[in-house]
Amino acid sequence: MSQTTATGWNIANPEQLYKAAVSDSASYGTTLHLMRLAPGEGSLTADWIDFAEDAVPHREYSLEYRTRGGTDATVIPLGRGRGSGAATITGLTDGTDYELCILAEQAGSPEPERSPWRLFRPGHVPGTVINYIHPEDYTYGFSGRSVASPSIVRLPDGSLLASHDIFWGNEGQNTSMLFRSRDDGATWSFVQFLYPCFWGKLFLHRGRLYMLATSTEYGALLIGRSDDGGETWSAPTEIIAAGSQKAGGPHKAPMPVIEHNGRLWTGIDYGSWTLGSHASGLVSVPADADLLDSSQWTVMPFLPYDLEWPGTVGGTNRAGLLEGNAVVTPDGKLVNLLRYQTNGGNPDHGRAIMLQADPDRPEQPLTFYKVIPFYGNLSKFTVYYDLDSACYWSLVSRVKPDKTGQRNILALVRSADLEHWEIVQDVLNYEDNGWPEDFKKVGFQYIDWISDGDDILFASRTAINGAYNFHNANYLTYHKIANFRSL
Repeated sequence: MSQTTATGWNIANPEQLYKAAVSDSASYGTTLHLMRLAPGEGSLTADWIDFAEDAVPHREYSLEYRTRGGTDATVIPLGRGRGSGAATITGLTDGTDYELCILAEQAGSPEPERSPWRLFRPGHVPGTVINYIHPEDYTYGFSGRSVASPSIVRLPDGSLLASHDIFWGNEGQNTSMLFRSRDDGATWSFVQFLYPCFWGKLFLHRGRLYMLATSTEYGALLIGRSDDGGETWSAPTEIIAAGSQKAGGPHKAPMPVIEHNGRLWTGIDYGSWTLGSHASGLVSVPADADLLDSSQWTVMPFLPYDLEWPGTVGGTNRAGLLEGNAVVTPDGKLVNLLRYQTNGGNPDHGRAIMLQADPDRPEQPLTFYKVIPFYGNLSKFTVYYDLDSACYWSLVSRVKPDKTGQRNILALVRSADLEHWEIVQDVLNYEDNGWPEDFKKVGFQYIDWISDGDDILFASRTAINGAYNFHNANYLTYHKIANFRSL
């Protein structure tokens, strides 16, 4: 059993998060915090909270911003006694870095209290911005400074809940953020931090909300539950013990959790990039069990990638597989449809691999099933079956033959049999639309999506407007594909 605190998994106050992640003596030195940034075209919306106990009745607040490193600042009064709120700035110059903070008067002091300075860059962003982190913003540097691992659910009360973790290579990679929309994605607000929480997948089961994640990169596989729509969380239960980058450990992404044959199933990998590859498996639990009881979970032995499987790519590729989708074939087989790292292979893109599970023996390892043609196999993709259309659907980062590393074209694809896929349409395409940044700087990737009536709703790990690179994204964005079955 792994617990973050005696009472739960969630932390609202960045000061408490900082102490938990860094040390008990660590401090931001302020009760004022900018909780969410949403830069747009010539604009910024910033959400803030004052965690001081006497914030509401006694303090007057203002927002200050300036160009990065500048001396001339603009101050916007926010009023007295609110303790939290949102402020929107307009008239900004796209492509320019700015910094901003929240100010509050201090009793007995002529100097105001300041939140930590946050960086942002305005510019056009497709979709609706849920959250943003500038690549040189170290506010959450103990975990990282990049948005990753999108996940999204529609809650029973009709609201949307989205999450992302905070990533950067060789940093702590241990914190996730939750955001809520009560108006179908038009506006979003901060809910909670989850710590330690990385690579997390939000999902509903029997009307209850769960998060399946690791504690950090290759850390323990954890599951926690919220009974109030994400406001508070149980202490997480450990399903698989922590590993390490050096020795290997659990690896995942926000992959589908499906019910089949009386059990819940989801894909998990084991290995590390340091070791050069990941073995593939599924974890499962009886659908009627207490999901927070670790003894109810079954972890099958992990199957290594084998170059001798028929149909695998030639060349020197040995990176293998990761981030698999548990999915049921039209004839009832339970398979794990996996991202296939064909970099350096022949061909070097356009293939995915299916491994088969025995749903009656969840303790048995996967077996090789087949290699299939597949668009967008070089980045994480999510596959769901849609009963109304009798098709499987996914959103993939498709590539062109001369740019196999790109993730700046997002395509909607479908299949009637899970083996033969067609492109329905490009949903986001900045390769053909003349976007000024090159393909190494723009990414629409790691899409998590749900079908919602006639529409697809999705969250994207989006890199644009000065991201470090396409991989280390700076935005979590929300999008809708209307009437997707008719496209």
